[in-house]
Amino acid sequence: MIHKLRDKKQIARNKRIIQTIVWVLIFILLVWAGLFIWSGKIFTKIGRPVWLFKNKTTEIVANSEYIVRTKKSVFNENTRLIQENTDLKNMAIDYQILKKENEQLRELFGRIPVNYKFILGTILAKPNSSPYDTIIIDIGSNVSINVGDEVFANSQTPIGRVSVVYDDTSLVALYSNPGQKTEALLDGSNASVELVGRGGGNFEMIVPIDLLSEKGTLVLSPRSSTEILAVIEKIISIPTDPVKKVILSSPVNIQNLKWVQVKKN
Repeated sequence: MIHKLRDKKQIARNKRIIQTIVWVLIFILLVWAGLFIWSGKIFTKIGRPVWLFKNKTTEIVANSEYIVRTKKSVFNENTRLIQENTDLKNMAIDYQILKKENEQLRELFGRIPVNYKFILGTILAKPNSSPYDTIIIDIGSNVSINVGDEVFANSQTPIGRVSVVYDDTSLVALYSNPGQKTEALLDGSNASVELVGRGGGNFEMIVPIDLLSEKGTLVLSPRSSTEILAVIEKIISIPTDPVKKVILSSPVNIQNLKWVQVKKN
């Protein structure tokens, strides 16, 4: 009889323990779900450690998911970061290019004589990809370019003349075009000379043997002592010959140019 009474008490105690555990679990789940946030200070105080535990658990799970990502997702993320880095580098390069071009244009226009009217053009094709010793520029009849307009590398270096005009492009024949003849003056003596194009930015001229000329002497445009057409590079002479051949080169390298200036007549 006593044994049965003890069993009943034990069963009742176990039942109360189980009920308590169930209610505690229900309470924790409700707190976890955030349903007691509004219930007052006591529940906030009780729920705080639960919420901290929940946030920590969520963070651990999220980090675990990041760690166990597939090799493919890691590769894709790495590829994206590499591309972003490349884009940033290209932006920095573009900035430097634009900055340099801006400085070049400022310098270019800063030397234009006040009585000259120039139109800026971009070189589309240079002698290595256009007919021999010609260039193609991106302006034409759309900005009133005409055949015969003189073309300058800068305001002090004439390099040729417009030979053909299209709607929005023009063909420029360089003074160094083979057989092209250009009137000029020899610096220092003001003697009139005739430059004959040899191609590739080179010229030749035939002058009297006694005409003073040496390597480095400038050959100028007849209209201005500041406009340089060519520079003497080599002199070929024979003592018994009354004339000598002089080899010259353009003062600018066309391959290094990006823009030209067309002088309106």
